[in-house]
Amino acid sequence: MHINPEKTVFLIDGSSLLYRAYYGLRPLHTSKGVPVQAVYSFCRMIKKMIDTFNPKAMVVVWDSKGKTTRHAMYEYYKATRQAPPSDLFEQKKHILEFSNLIELCHIAQPGVEADDIMYSLGQELVQAGDEVCLVTSDKDISQMLKPGISIFDPFKDKIFNADDFAAANGFPVEKLPFYYALLGDTSDNIPGVK
Repeated sequence: MHINPEKTVFLIDGSSLLYRAYYGLRPLHTSKGVPVQAVYSFCRMIKKMIDTFNPKAMVVVWDSKGKTTRHAMYEYYKATRQAPPSDLFEQKKHILEFSNLIELCHIAQPGVEADDIMYSLGQELVQAGDEVCLVTSDKDISQMLKPGISIFDPFKDKIFNADDFAAANGFPVEKLPFYYALLGDTSDNIPGVK
């Protein structure tokens, strides 16, 4: 699939990439013992995207701390999640510093998950005539696929659109919320149909 970097805004799921970067490498430390595997991996992913796509616009979207609008809808949302590793957010500080140094825009909104921000931004950008490429390995984000919106999974090095999704899964994107409602999601503590 071809992406036109002049017309495409890359919306990067920062939290998803941060966790994958953290767990994707064995622990790395500086000579002073500071853990940096997430920093190293995250920065390499950003560099690879720049080298591969030469995008006109990239935005890193972050989850914010604390409860979100989703907790208001379902009080047990993510209730079974383990606490993040103690050094994860220390490494995130270095990633934010890196983002600022290369003038990479990053956003978050208290009480709103990155997925929801990406959805809203994606819809607005497509309505304004841009194309959007979502950078994430989060399976839930596939619900956003439609004309003008594609997904790049940096870990599989794969780009796909709504047609690719339907061909791979045997049903169209429009049925995905129904599918997830039946299946549930153990990582978010959402029960499926018994």
